[in-house]
Amino acid sequence: MSHHPHHLIANILHLLAGGGLGLLAASLCLTFGMRSADRMPGESRFPHCAWCFRPLTGQEALPLIGWLLRPGTFSFPCPCGLRKKLWQQPVAELMGFLLGILAMYLQDWSLTAVPLCLVMGLLPALALVDLHYGIIPDGHNLLLGILGIIFLELSGADLYLGVAVAGALLGLGLFLALVYSKWRGIEMLGLGDVKFFAAAGFWLHPHSAPWFLGLGGLIGVLFSLLHRSKDGSKQFPFAPALCAALVFIILYQIIDAP
Repeated sequence: MSHHPHHLIANILHLLAGGGLGLLAASLCLTFGMRSADRMPGESRFPHCAWCFRPLTGQEALPLIGWLLRPGTFSFPCPCGLRKKLWQQPVAELMGFLLGILAMYLQDWSLTAVPLCLVMGLLPALALVDLHYGIIPDGHNLLLGILGIIFLELSGADLYLGVAVAGALLGLGLFLALVYSKWRGIEMLGLGDVKFFAAAGFWLHPHSAPWFLGLGGLIGVLFSLLHRSKDGSKQFPFAPALCAALVFIILYQIIDAP
């Protein structure tokens, strides 16, 4: 009985560590992702305010502190205060924090929890960047794939099987983007989505890949209907649906693991 409080404290600290990793990944990936999507050739890669183009200070680029210490914090202003209601950063950080806690709870503390919690922060940020700019930064897709490879290595899974799944999804994505889209006369999939397919493959078991595709398509239809009812646009970025589906499948794989 005397050890129970110590176990409780350790468990809480582990959960907070998972949330912290998710928060860190969400904040930095959103901040640098927004800059990458908005950057013109030759411009600095360091984040700046999208409205006055002032480079961010180190403090403004920090997770949580980056927006909590701004004047009028809960009007969600940009750092220079010229634009309000910029909800993307706090939403990404909150989602990354909560998903990081959930991932740590399901995975339990181990080295494999580190890339897992980081990807739980990366995916909401990637979704919001694509939702805002219609672009998935190449660096985000690369990071998604690298974290998947690290997770496979640390968990002792078959890396070659992961490469096979990634290759199969890459081939399917290229077919949809280059062949099926041309046949239908509309863009079914962008090249950023194709790269996302390949990177996501490192996180998927072979039997999970069809579920990922089906769930992503279903969520995409629902998101598209909501988007169309809001502003009448027929175009909707696919990455938010893919990210939501991948989060669900990754967490389900952990629950379903023997």
